[in-house]
Amino acid sequence: MLQLTRDGDRYVALAAASRPLGREVSLDSTDAYHQAVRHAVHEMLSSGKFHGRLAVSCLPAASLQYKNIRLPKMPHDELASAVKWEASERLKISGDAMNIRFFDAGEVNQGQEARQEVILLAAPKRFIEEHIRSLKSCDLELHAIDVVPAALARCTTKTASPDNPDDVVRVVIDVGYTGTKVLVTRGQRICFFKLIEIGGRQMDEALATKLQLPTAAASEARLGWMSGQTGSEADARIAATLGPVVEDLSREINLCLRYYSVTFRGRRPEEALIVGGESGNAWLWARLCEDAGLKPSAEDPLASLDLTPVHDVVGGPDQWAGWVVAAGLSLRHVNCGNRKSRGAA
Repeated sequence: MLQLTRDGDRYVALAAASRPLGREVSLDSTDAYHQAVRHAVHEMLSSGKFHGRLAVSCLPAASLQYKNIRLPKMPHDELASAVKWEASERLKISGDAMNIRFFDAGEVNQGQEARQEVILLAAPKRFIEEHIRSLKSCDLELHAIDVVPAALARCTTKTASPDNPDDVVRVVIDVGYTGTKVLVTRGQRICFFKLIEIGGRQMDEALATKLQLPTAAASEARLGWMSGQTGSEADARIAATLGPVVEDLSREINLCLRYYSVTFRGRRPEEALIVGGESGNAWLWARLCEDAGLKPSAEDPLASLDLTPVHDVVGGPDQWAGWVVAAGLSLRHVNCGNRKSRGAA
């Protein structure tokens, strides 16, 4: 949780808090997940010096379905109803059971015809309702529920010149414990988003199988390796075990970039912003970028924020990459392009 206030041209942190949900907590067990959320939020509100209870929250990326669809060019006011109809056809869901949101990714060519590329997001209403109940039980007043790609984009999109707002293409790779998010933006526009179900958990499971350890012990060993607390022999074994997992992840990232290049007929991006809870693993990023043919960007996506008042929680600048989604949620009222998902239901 992160709270910002505006001070002149920049935003300054007022409060921050962090609590793990527990590595055993899974969205497959909905009740246990929401119970863990309530417990974590209660603890953070008790320990952090937050002002007020107005909040912007985010659904976990894995709780949504994502699909890229192409529609005929149409007036803006007709797009929402067209997306809703397409969602019911393609996802085979009842409009009463799901909430639909979308990003207008821009115009693409399909053969000789101009089409409109749309990123569709769908979430079960029952999951959203339980999410709202969980946060309200913590005495939070919800201003909005957002989605991960919009939160990431607020901190990472960039325009080089006002005359050409679509001139800068950015790739953001957010590796978390349960999965990896790949976001491609052009100027202020979200052009591509995909959730890849490979993250820290899959690394721990591979390590547990190879070393014949419980998953919790394997996770501890991996974290020790990331922080440089293991010996060279253990380092080599862990790196060798995680190699195939990272190769699979790199392959999926390459497919994402290929889709972007073919769809929007642009040059394949060469640099990636590296963020997420697993971003402290230098070996992972070096291997991932090498396999995916990318250079890690040296840019700090949170450089425009002053997080020094909460350094005891967020750490130094080398640890801020894990706070990008939280910062993006705090900046939700700052909206450009198609960063904010539009509603279709």
